[in-house]
Amino acid sequence: MALFDFLGKKNKGTSQVTQGTNSSTASSCANEKQKIILCESKEELQRVVVNLSKEKGVNLDKLKARIIVVMDHSGSMDWQYNNGNVQNILTRLLAMALRFDDDGQAEVYLFDDVCRKMDVDMTAENYSTYVEEVIKKGRYPYGGTQYAPAIRMTDKAYNDAKSNTIPTLVLFITDGDNFNSDHSPCDEAIIDSSEHGSFYMFIGTGDSKFKYLRHLDDLDGRKFDNTGFMSVADLNSTSNADLFLNSLKDFIPWLKAKGYLK
Repeated sequence: MALFDFLGKKNKGTSQVTQGTNSSTASSCANEKQKIILCESKEELQRVVVNLSKEKGVNLDKLKARIIVVMDHSGSMDWQYNNGNVQNILTRLLAMALRFDDDGQAEVYLFDDVCRKMDVDMTAENYSTYVEEVIKKGRYPYGGTQYAPAIRMTDKAYNDAKSNTIPTLVLFITDGDNFNSDHSPCDEAIIDSSEHGSFYMFIGTGDSKFKYLRHLDDLDGRKFDNTGFMSVADLNSTSNADLFLNSLKDFIPWLKAKGYLK
């Protein structure tokens, strides 16, 4: 950002007031956009819940689940954090947390070579500026792409007494396949997690073929099929209906198999 020096106290003061007003207006517009996105997402999610409940013969209205978002923070994702794509998808996914999560909030993780849990959860109060005020202020470096650390960390975090009655839906978003060296550790992590109470919904964005994620979706050796996969051209191109339908349709058979839904 350029910094301009203005000669004279009066002119400098005037400039600061103007900049502050413009900044406030931009922030207000951004917040309003996020409110619209959240409102539309909540409405579409309710339609999907009603339709899926009828189609699958279950009652999703009473479902309680922990909703976790795991976001790719590798170098190739940099522009998506800066152009608003990540903020928009987080807002859309918050609708699921507000609908299903027993705490009404989404816990957020960032992963690259390592995995980090954000100290602040995403809620109805802070969601509209979550990327700017929580993620970016952490000044986390962008790294490579490894899934295993994120799988291990989240599996351990939600394999607790609460998981006996409340399942966990992990919405795992990435724009590319992981390093080859991460394949075997990730296979092992998913197989181990299949005995526990977390379902991993992988959402691939971009033009990658996601060969490895497709492999994970059909991985042998698991006690339960605890993964799903969907691919979208970009985070904003898929409709709310498709996003929620694809996130829930593979989740339901797993919920039944594990006994969370009758």
